[in-house]
Amino acid sequence: MKLTYPVAILLTGALMTGGSALAGDKNDDCKMKNTGDRSSEQMVSDSWLDGKLESALLFNDQLNSFAIDTEVTNGVAYLSGAVESEIDIDLAGEVAKSVEGITKVENDLVVDAKATDKAKSSESYQQQSKWRQSVHNATLTASIKSKLLLNEHTDGLDMNVDSMNGVVTLTGTVNSEEESELAEQIAKNAKGSHEVKNRLVVKKSSS
Repeated sequence: MKLTYPVAILLTGALMTGGSALAGDKNDDCKMKNTGDRSSEQMVSDSWLDGKLESALLFNDQLNSFAIDTEVTNGVAYLSGAVESEIDIDLAGEVAKSVEGITKVENDLVVDAKATDKAKSSESYQQQSKWRQSVHNATLTASIKSKLLLNEHTDGLDMNVDSMNGVVTLTGTVNSEEESELAEQIAKNAKGSHEVKNRLVVKKSSS
């Protein structure tokens, strides 16, 4: 079941609103399984789980979620479509298993590089990639900024944090070289941070 608005977007609010229409461009060829056995409550639950599964696949950097179709029926997740390798088949299955509420995974994914390449060339995929990266950037920036604000030895209010594709740039002022080094280390330790450009300036003494 393909949802127009992924559940992850609804849960994370305005930060992720820009990607809400992306999942709707995906294939909707998965067939319903045993629909006659499902109550209205079960159908709503399955829709919720499918949205969570879609979002989990969407945010996995190793998988092309545009080439993967999902369906959740009575708590069972059905995966079909194409991936680039046998490892990706297992990875997608593990991602599905990790979604709380999904009781079983039927994995019918196949290795088809041509199909995944075709999905990557679509405009929707390009938009999705840009949106996902913008979310990663914003999340990393917010994480580092909060750590700087909470640390009693760094004045986060005087520091600016910018993130782009895992590269973090620190600007602003600090009271000492030690504070500058501490801020840099905090940024390096943040999950998703690959490189830190420390452009912090030590305040000149008034004496």
